[in-house]
Amino acid sequence: MMMSFPATFNEAALEYFWMLSRGYPQKPSLKLVGDKFMLSGELRQVLYRGVAADKAAQSRRSKIGKVSPGDWVLIDTYNVLFTVNNYLLGKYVFLSNDGMLRDAGEMRGRIVNKPQFERSVSLMLDVLKEWSDISCIHYLDEPVSHSGELSRDLGREMSKMGIKGESHVHKNPDQMLIQEESDAICSSDSAIIDQYMGKVIDLPRAILEKNFQADFPLLIQHPPANKARS
Repeated sequence: MMMSFPATFNEAALEYFWMLSRGYPQKPSLKLVGDKFMLSGELRQVLYRGVAADKAAQSRRSKIGKVSPGDWVLIDTYNVLFTVNNYLLGKYVFLSNDGMLRDAGEMRGRIVNKPQFERSVSLMLDVLKEWSDISCIHYLDEPVSHSGELSRDLGREMSKMGIKGESHVHKNPDQMLIQEESDAICSSDSAIIDQYMGKVIDLPRAILEKNFQADFPLLIQHPPANKARS
């Protein structure tokens, strides 16, 4: 179900990382590296979502943790579900150099395979049920079609399964995740993680490792010094 990267992709990722870590602007750097290595649009998206400058990557890695009993957890629900869904659809899913699992599916809020998406919801709820004595709030983006219906379904299913929590549709769930009181959040959104001061839990990774024993390709964690470009 996993897709493998071309042989030269790691070198492209290292060059892109080197440029970002030295302050080069993101979009021109991505175009330069993408053109040099003749990367497809999907692989450029992998670089864009999977490689961060060194300091940003270190900061995000320091926030990654595990759920603890009694935690109050806020969930970036579509962010979680689309990552799981893209894995089920055979899209690129990978470990970014900041330690978070991400995908390059480019769904943009569109559900393209409803049965697989519904399976993603079930897999997520199964993991939440296993998290001992937590309370969670799901936040869903209002502009995404059928968010109200999904929110009601999540609330009903959580009640049936004995999962403590709620589900809400909101115009700006990103700000709710950042500003609302919590012990942890579940989101791989870089902008959210950068502003959030607490613990970040990689829920999609927990879901996929539990159900599929998935082994994800890793984008540069600690590039060797001799790979630096001058």
